Amino acid sequence: MKRITALLHPNRIGEVVHELAAAGHRRFSVVHGLGLLQALSTREQTYSVELGELITQQIQLDVYCVDDELPSVVDLIQRNGRTGQATSGWLFVSSIDHAYAIDGN
Repeated sequence: MKRITALLHPNRIGEVVHELAAAGHRRFSVVHGLGLLQALSTREQTYSVELGELITQQIQLDVYCVDDELPSVVDLIQRNGRTGQATSGWLFVSSIDHAYAIDGN
């Protein structure tokens, strides 16, 4: 099993999540955060007193999939996460040794 972590611009997350769901992927989470992605506009930026520089609103998307789904999920995120910039975000892939369902009983 794989965990794909994507750092994306907020204006792209809706399309990425829609396409993931349409392709049958349901094991993912979306977290709003701040980071150092290149901003699309000044509306995405805030000055961080803690970091001492401009930071950008960004989304962390974590997708969990079986190994053979990895290429299609990466392709889906890359296609739908594009902003037109040279670098629109980042993808990181890591292996998961075990996954367990939480019993609802």
